[in-house]
Amino acid sequence: MSGLYKGRKLQTDTRSSLIRPTSGKVREALFSSLGPSLEGEAFVDLYAGSGAVGLEALSRGACEAYLVESHPQSWVLLQANCKSALGTDAAKARPVKLDATAWCKRMVAEGKRFPYVFADPPFQDDFSGLKETVLGVLAPGGTAIIQYPTRNPPKWLESASKLKNYGDSSLAFFT
Repeated sequence: MSGLYKGRKLQTDTRSSLIRPTSGKVREALFSSLGPSLEGEAFVDLYAGSGAVGLEALSRGACEAYLVESHPQSWVLLQANCKSALGTDAAKARPVKLDATAWCKRMVAEGKRFPYVFADPPFQDDFSGLKETVLGVLAPGGTAIIQYPTRNPPKWLESASKLKNYGDSSLAFFT
């Protein structure tokens, strides 16, 4: 990680075909694109996996990060990483064990919106309704970022405000 928690290592389990941590290169590009605007803002990491992206957001100045994950193996890693990476600041991380779509529907029902929403679903998932789900919890003036497989781009990319390619992974930005 970079920022406040620089040098702290996160646990990952690359043996599982379900867990595909966002690479350091993609994380660096993501947070370079967001810049200092993240300072003091809430960040949502949907399909959080090990928590690398949400924890990096905290390290770079976000005031809180919701890390939404439903996969049991990932959930164990996520909880361990929140504790080990943040230490006494662990309360800034808000891990949620729930399906990302269900969590977004709950937030919409409660009228909650967030300035930064990141989604990195498993690449084998159906991406067809993902954009609407993510934008449903985005605050006015906010930024949503969806990571997708470069080789199999979703149909809704033409509505993205910016696209960035990083080999096997690409990012679509919506503002």
